[in-house]
Amino acid sequence: MWSSGGNVMHFSGPPKRSLHTKSILRDYESSLIQDTQFLVSELSSLDILQFTTMLRLLFTGRKEQTGLININFGVMKASLEQCPGGNRSLFAVAREKCVYALREGLCMDLMGTLLSLSDGEFVQEDFITDLPTDLSDDTFRNLTAVFKDLYDMFSVITQRAIYKWIILGLQKTYKSIHSPNVWMTAENLWFLGRYMVHLTVESIHRISLSEMRIFIHYDNATKQLDSVYDIKLGPGKAFLHRINASGFDMANVSIAYRLGLLVCFYDNVQLLDASDARSLLHQLIKCNQLRGSLIEVHKLKSQLLAIMIRNQTLNESLGSVSDAVVGLTPSQLESLSDQAVQSSMAVLQQVSGWTRSQTVVLAHKYMGTSKVLSFKNISHLGSLVSGLDANLFYSVSTAELAQATEGTLSQYATHLSPAQQQAIISQMLTTVDLEEVVRRIPGVLFSEVSLSTLLHLPRLESTALEDKHLTRSQAFFLFDFLSKRTPVADLLSTGQLLKGITCDKIQRMDNNSLIDSLPVFSKNIHLLSAFQRNCLAWRFWDVLDSQNSTIPTVLLSALPVEYVDNMPTSSCKSFLFTLGDVDFHHLTAHTKKLEAVIRKALQCLGEGIRDEYDVDLLGILLCHLPPAAIRAHLSLAALPTALQQLRGCAHLTQEQREVIRSKMLQLYGSEQSLNNRCSDLSPPEKWSAELTQDLGLLVTLISREEILVLANKHPEEVLPLVTQAQESPLPEHFLSAIFEVVRGTGYRGWPSLGSQIDCHSIRAPSADEIRKLSTANVFWPAEELQCISDDTFTQTVELLGSVQGYSPAQLRALKIRAKESWGPLSSWKTYHVIALGSIALALTEEEIWELDLSSTDTLTAFSQQSSWTSQQMSSMLYHFLEASGLSMVELRGSDLAALGVLLCGIEPSHIHLISPGAYSSTAGRIGTLPCPLPVLQELKKKAEEIFGVAGGWNSSVLQEVGVVAAGMSIEEMRELNSDLMPYLLPQAIAAIPPESFREFSLEKLQSLGPENAMAVTPLQRSQLSEEQLQALQAARDGLREALFSHIHPAITITVSSAVSIAGVCLHVCEGLWFLAMMRTPLLGEWQL
Repeated sequence: MWSSGGNVMHFSGPPKRSLHTKSILRDYESSLIQDTQFLVSELSSLDILQFTTMLRLLFTGRKEQTGLININFGVMKASLEQCPGGNRSLFAVAREKCVYALREGLCMDLMGTLLSLSDGEFVQEDFITDLPTDLSDDTFRNLTAVFKDLYDMFSVITQRAIYKWIILGLQKTYKSIHSPNVWMTAENLWFLGRYMVHLTVESIHRISLSEMRIFIHYDNATKQLDSVYDIKLGPGKAFLHRINASGFDMANVSIAYRLGLLVCFYDNVQLLDASDARSLLHQLIKCNQLRGSLIEVHKLKSQLLAIMIRNQTLNESLGSVSDAVVGLTPSQLESLSDQAVQSSMAVLQQVSGWTRSQTVVLAHKYMGTSKVLSFKNISHLGSLVSGLDANLFYSVSTAELAQATEGTLSQYATHLSPAQQQAIISQMLTTVDLEEVVRRIPGVLFSEVSLSTLLHLPRLESTALEDKHLTRSQAFFLFDFLSKRTPVADLLSTGQLLKGITCDKIQRMDNNSLIDSLPVFSKNIHLLSAFQRNCLAWRFWDVLDSQNSTIPTVLLSALPVEYVDNMPTSSCKSFLFTLGDVDFHHLTAHTKKLEAVIRKALQCLGEGIRDEYDVDLLGILLCHLPPAAIRAHLSLAALPTALQQLRGCAHLTQEQREVIRSKMLQLYGSEQSLNNRCSDLSPPEKWSAELTQDLGLLVTLISREEILVLANKHPEEVLPLVTQAQESPLPEHFLSAIFEVVRGTGYRGWPSLGSQIDCHSIRAPSADEIRKLSTANVFWPAEELQCISDDTFTQTVELLGSVQGYSPAQLRALKIRAKESWGPLSSWKTYHVIALGSIALALTEEEIWELDLSSTDTLTAFSQQSSWTSQQMSSMLYHFLEASGLSMVELRGSDLAALGVLLCGIEPSHIHLISPGAYSSTAGRIGTLPCPLPVLQELKKKAEEIFGVAGGWNSSVLQEVGVVAAGMSIEEMRELNSDLMPYLLPQAIAAIPPESFREFSLEKLQSLGPENAMAVTPLQRSQLSEEQLQALQAARDGLREALFSHIHPAITITVSSAVSIAGVCLHVCEGLWFLAMMRTPLLGEWQL
């Protein structure tokens, strides 16, 4: 098909062709674009010169013109990248052709792009070991340069393999004339770049002192050492000691910058004076870039800080202690003068890692006695702006506040509390030009704009919403508001407005616009609710049926289970290739649909998950495979790639964990099992540090005993896993093992808290242990927690307070420790209360009344906890009113936002005292609170003051009031229009009393939509009749009849035929996937 002459590609054959020939060529180009397997097959048939030329055209995405046809390589490249396995197939072909062609110097200019395909995922250890070791010097150096550029893309095992390959190349250069160790010259250390971190401690000690001396004095050595972010403690200290032995003056801290990140392992602080300590502290700022544990760095900074302030006060040295200042406790910061903080703010606001209590102290010190905030103040505070009292934002002029939102407030918006966000938006909205201020509000803060505010907008351009984060209530209103003068198709691609499209509007779209909008819907499918997806899926089903096209998988999964089950094998390719578009997060709640998708995917694969290409097709669906499917269908050949995907799965069941662990041990057992895949399973005692680090959180799947072995062998790889941010809690057995490794085993037969504890006989937790353990601190016995020293407690209280799951005894012990450290409750400052975190759950009602709760900062801190009793919440709410001197009617929106869940402690008879303005500005937040029914019923009355009687509420209002809608009476429930049922929040559905829920008609139950139908509680279901259960199941399954009430009567839908089965109208599509369905009246469940 292709021929080459030099670097020019052209089609073979005569120069002149007929129109028929051009048509054939256009069809050929379309095949290359639409069928990536065909494209890769064609590329593999080329010789090396043709292949490299084609790859250059493909990677540059150029448009090439010939006498017969114009070829768009950019479209071809995009198609390849979007196809599951496309990049992998291209890499495989390139590997086959280019690895050995490197000996001739070919492909070298393409290696950077090839190796970075899919972020370097395809560059595994076996690829590196296949690379020639007899390359020319230029090719060797050029390829090494590519590896250095792409270092962070590669797994640790791959990095180690590359390091060995480079070392082998360097050793070959010196082998004939030198001893084996002479290759470790200064020049070669520099040549290794970041791969130097893979040198063993023994290899580092063998580097000659003269070569080390030359290396450390290279001008570019500092830059190299500044980039070794992943160096471990052992190699780091070994390099430092070797450099010290080479004659480098470690005592001269003015040249410590030459050490780069090795300075983080400095261990000669005893000889330093205050000036040297200050200089070294500034060098240690870069240590925050280290990727391992920073506990040793924290200790080093603390030692240097102690030296600095030995002969001068903190007030005098505050501006010169660099980021070590973050190690000061809130009480130490409280002792600073306002002037010291104000003069040092330029330094303080650049420091990262402040806790909430530290931020509050510093912001209050900066403001001093001033009660007026300005744009200048906000800018100076920088990241510390989140420590300001929310009420101060009401003192800023709207012009200055708008200016601040374009800079500091926008940059740190996610750090602001709900009260602060509400105060900022409320103050901005006091301006006369409402449209202008809405346009200027930063996207991340826009969700604080209440629906009641938007209802008063005179006009708004859709372009103003492109970067806004919209709540669903905002989206429903704005979509309807803008669609009156803007075509629906134009609104779909405007920011998050898609959230607000209703079923009625979907049905009103003409077929051409609908099909043209499919890419927009597919790309932003995560913005749609389950009900919106279901409505969209049925609409596309009708349209694509008439055009004999295949419905995309992302929409197929929104249809009833039977539509997935009856999809023919001829549609498997399209089904598998678009699996990646499906949002399985929404499917997990609908077990039957998820099972149907999994069943169909495995059926389409036929012979199981055979290799990495099948893994690419399944994508995140792997996280949802049942244990039996993983055991039976996941082959060992596919396992390495599958584990990369499984490593990111957040909600694996215990059964899945056990099967994955078994598979891991088959793949990564002992040396024996690595050589014989059929050998007996082996414990991971022989796992390397690199493998352990690459497995990441998959390590938590192995048994407690195996974790103990691995953590003791590779502590730097295993212990940091406990501090990594998680979507779901780490397994208890893993945390327990980590606790034992850090704490060790010891006597646990302490006396109960009711008796006198002799802390002299108890080894109390240290600050280092608490920092290492993070969430595993939950395993400390209560007696040991109560014996923590004052210094340790004040240093670590916020970390301890961030842990969830303490027992009542542990919480009481920590509360006692707080009282002993800080004194009587009446003397506690705001920062003390903020620092408590979950420890505050142990406060009794009497103790709550002893605290100073006059600040919204304390309310905000308390409202972050969700396990309060109603008595505790009530005490906090009414004590706040007394301490602040506010009455219920004087509460602002920011006060209600600060209260959060504590508002549920209000006496229902007092709710009418809340001002309409305060409620309306925070209605969206209040609508998420799990308050008792009497409170919801009174809040519903307050909502009616803003939005009118409940019977007149529309979709946007129902979304805004949220769970408060559950406070409607039985009569109001009956009067609620059926087409509004899916716009109730799932939390509202679950909160409706069973005696009210059973009053829903069949039409209302069928109209709930899939998500709301799944929110129905067992108690609510128990009150329904058989007919009602069937209607509820119809909504849950997304059957077409459930949509009828959401389609405007003026719209007519063409249906080829329909059949009514047991009262449910089902669409029948001739020649497509649908087979007649039969319903068995078994507890309202649908079966084939």
